[in-house]
Amino acid sequence: MSKKVLILSIVMLLIGALAVNGSTQQVISIEYGELWKDLFEPAVEEFEKITGAKVDNVVVPYGMDMWEKITLDFADDIAPDVLMVDAFRIADCVESGYIRKLDGYVKEWPDWDQYYPAFQAMGSYEGHIYGITLEASVNAVLWYWKPNFEKAGIPMPWKPKDWYEVLETAERIRESCPDVECPLYIPMGTKWGEGAIFSGIYSEILGADTSEGDRNRLRDYTTGKWIGSSPAIERALNFYREVFFVRQLCQTELMYATDVWKEWRRLMRTGKIGIGQGGAWEWTEFWPEAIRPLETMRSNVLGCTSLPGSGDQDTPSIQTISGGWTVVMKKEAKNPDLVWRFLKILNSKERLARWLAAAGKLSTRKDSPEVPEYEKNKFLMDIGKIFPYATARDAVTGYTTVSHYLQLAMEKVAINGLSAAEAMEWYNDRLINEFGQDQVEIIELPYCGCY
Repeated sequence: MSKKVLILSIVMLLIGALAVNGSTQQVISIEYGELWKDLFEPAVEEFEKITGAKVDNVVVPYGMDMWEKITLDFADDIAPDVLMVDAFRIADCVESGYIRKLDGYVKEWPDWDQYYPAFQAMGSYEGHIYGITLEASVNAVLWYWKPNFEKAGIPMPWKPKDWYEVLETAERIRESCPDVECPLYIPMGTKWGEGAIFSGIYSEILGADTSEGDRNRLRDYTTGKWIGSSPAIERALNFYREVFFVRQLCQTELMYATDVWKEWRRLMRTGKIGIGQGGAWEWTEFWPEAIRPLETMRSNVLGCTSLPGSGDQDTPSIQTISGGWTVVMKKEAKNPDLVWRFLKILNSKERLARWLAAAGKLSTRKDSPEVPEYEKNKFLMDIGKIFPYATARDAVTGYTTVSHYLQLAMEKVAINGLSAAEAMEWYNDRLINEFGQDQVEIIELPYCGCY
């Protein structure tokens, strides 16, 4: 080999080595909503500094349908390694083959034991972990307007012991506060959609019977069947009948406003509602950011308490259903171990607690109150006491159909005045028609204890 050829060969080898060396930087891709930017951006910076890897990130603009974007990304084969999924959609992601099991990773992660069991389950499906819950909320919160309570002579802080006391308190507000448009506001019907279940009747169902054998749920997880008829469902439907049809404590027209969420918040912040059932997140969202009063000013007019159980025998005194956003890993991620390192950094105790405190959002970790910024937030500390009683929605295939039929059953008692038993029979028939007789069960009790 001539000297010229030898030199050329060496040069080519060096160029090749440089090319290989230049391509060794590892890359992961992430996608998150604009609302979570202040959580993700510092985590990305720390991850890149520690690992030397690069992060390609996509920020989903506020208002864009995150689920729609996820499905389109997977259809176009451009889905990122890390993405945010509403816990409600975990089952859909698994069934579609989108996301990876995290069982092995969380088993070796000490922080996992710091998550409340309900929120460990929230990111799970059929016994496997798929998502880490970033934030969550409790939904069985009764908000009340303090000036209306003062006018009606109702002692505060208000701690109702059962549904009857809630109804009687609303009656007193109606008698004493003629300007109040809705003494007791509870989400109801198809215009509210899943909000009528998630922020409405499911919490009543949970509080209407014992949790043994899933008697106070929409699904029996032991048998794997939907519950078409039960004392809990009947009691909950009857409570709605009392509120809307019998006592007329809330106008049904309000449930069909052009924007039900916007109208409910407007009515609450202007004192036109006596008591309103909703989520803990409303503490910041009753007022648009531009006109939101300081926390001390809000505390002067707005109070809250947990929704009590029905008061029937063996029913829980406190209950709530929770939802939240999870972070998940794409099933086909090329470097899952590296992706998991990012997820651990993102979900670290200090980082998560500080961001949640600043955003006014509840933590799913038991150790967040150990972080000073979180511990100083009185509202989060108080409302977080409900978390040990929390459970998650039935994030399984078919739930959206069940939810829709229950929304219709609510309308039958609230608007048409059907008895709770009649509406429940209709609901049971719809489930049987949809899923088959062998997939629906009836929980018997001689007398439901309705009013």
